Amino acid sequence: MRLLIDIGNTHTTLGVWTNSKLSSVITVETKNFSRALLKIKNKPINEIFLTSVVAKNILSKVKKSLTKLISAKIIEIKSSSKLLNVTNGYESPGKLGSDRWASIVGLFSLYKKPLYIIDCGTAISIDCVNKKGNHIGGFILSGTKGYSRSFVDANNLKKIKLSNLQSSLKFKPAKTTEKAISGGYVLMVISAIEKSYNDFSKQIGENPILVVSGGYGEFISKQLSIRSKYIPNLAVKCLGLISDRL
Repeated sequence: MRLLIDIGNTHTTLGVWTNSKLSSVITVETKNFSRALLKIKNKPINEIFLTSVVAKNILSKVKKSLTKLISAKIIEIKSSSKLLNVTNGYESPGKLGSDRWASIVGLFSLYKKPLYIIDCGTAISIDCVNKKGNHIGGFILSGTKGYSRSFVDANNLKKIKLSNLQSSLKFKPAKTTEKAISGGYVLMVISAIEKSYNDFSKQIGENPILVVSGGYGEFISKQLSIRSKYIPNLAVKCLGLISDRL
């Protein structure tokens, strides 16, 4: 039994990996990480696999909490030039987010086919992987908070909430400013994803598997005209896939 942890700046997700299946998934604010551990400290954990994008001092505190409550080896998956026959496409491999790297490596080890991976979090990240397992780079788009903040700062408007985003690609011209902004965001994101996906498909000569994850990934996935797989808790699940293969 392994404990899997994806540590983000705002939220941290934990899960238990047993017989290649994910269970007992918990998502908490990173500052409340220790409380979440109390719920699983009595499970027979043999190994801990984690990935993190937080500062070193915060990660150090997390690891300290882990060692106090759970006696198990900690294996941190960091972004590297190569792992499990997957090659990192960044000019400086260590600068690719380790959560993105875990998702890339885990998914390719599972499918062994070209991939187009979208994670809808604080920002929207897109990663492209060819059939040889070469990560050839990606894109980063603004998330809802960053997008709405640009209007708030400039025009003193309310922040966009996901519940206010238009839920259909059959857009009609909006009759309020808030709906115009929220509808514009969905249109911008969907258009960017579909255009870049089609360009990547032409580049590699086949259609990659399109995987969507993240807080509002399911919402975005439903808007796409391209077939996609929505996988919740992607980074955590991919840590499990990696742990099975190391």
